[in-house]
Amino acid sequence: MKSKKMDDVLSKWLNGECSDEELKSALGEDEAKKYIQIVGEVDSWVPDQSSQLSDPGTITSMPKAKIRSMRPWMSYAAAAVVVLTIVSYFWILMGDNTVTYSSAIGEVREIVLPDGISTVTLAPNSEVSWDKEDWGEAVAMKENRSEELSAKGRKVKLKGKALFKIEKGDNFSVESSMGVVEVLGTVFEVDDFSEGISVLCFEGEVRAKPKRNKKSVRMIRGVGYLFIDGKWEKKKVSGSLPSWIQGETEFENAPLVQVIKSLEKTYGVTIKREGVNLSRRFTGTIPNDKLEVALRLVFKPYGIDYERQGKEITLSEDN
Repeated sequence: MKSKKMDDVLSKWLNGECSDEELKSALGEDEAKKYIQIVGEVDSWVPDQSSQLSDPGTITSMPKAKIRSMRPWMSYAAAAVVVLTIVSYFWILMGDNTVTYSSAIGEVREIVLPDGISTVTLAPNSEVSWDKEDWGEAVAMKENRSEELSAKGRKVKLKGKALFKIEKGDNFSVESSMGVVEVLGTVFEVDDFSEGISVLCFEGEVRAKPKRNKKSVRMIRGVGYLFIDGKWEKKKVSGSLPSWIQGETEFENAPLVQVIKSLEKTYGVTIKREGVNLSRRFTGTIPNDKLEVALRLVFKPYGIDYERQGKEITLSEDN
């Protein structure tokens, strides 16, 4: 079931009050594409040009309909709502069990998982999803008020970055584009940034395995690992929660590509970085609500210049 916030975003989009990109940020790219495609099909629909004529007597004998003019965008929106309703009905019949939640640009959002106890906190512009069947046993035990969870195969998929607080049970796994993280019960952060994956353990024990490497690593509280350039790097974890929960993001010897991806997701910008040396590392803390300050803190120490044009930032440096 979609949240009220997602319904509000859909309504604004159908009314032309927000762009396709804003819809993708709110719902996730894959989910948004479904709605964009549906509306596109409605716009391209051609009515039946049948040569069969109706009986004029039948038409004139029918009660007159009340006519209400609609703006063009309102007619499209109405048609889209009808199509979406039909599609949703068939999704239900076909047994679509996928549940998806996403966070908007600049938003930190907490979601309670189906066991009613475990939670995931999404960093800005991130997405988590799961199949309800994977959580069936956990939900059943919750409804029976069992004190001990035993949900075999509890799984979620992650795009972006999130903090997980997982109740002890048989197994829990997070799958991202770069790897899989498995736990029994713990507090940990996963940051999937396309060029690599970072896993930080704040409590309990975690095992992480990248998709492009067979070697897995185990970590306990206070330990983290970064997988980049085909190998694992051990990292020290301080504090009990990640800093971005409180409105700023702290990096310790982080690859510039990871920092850039964090900036893009936090502020909803695109950073062009061709011709810039990204092999360097960044250590420091940047704000999550002051883009100009964040850009200066990250790039000026390396002599990297940047130019802003709307939501697009171009990096450059003298070689």
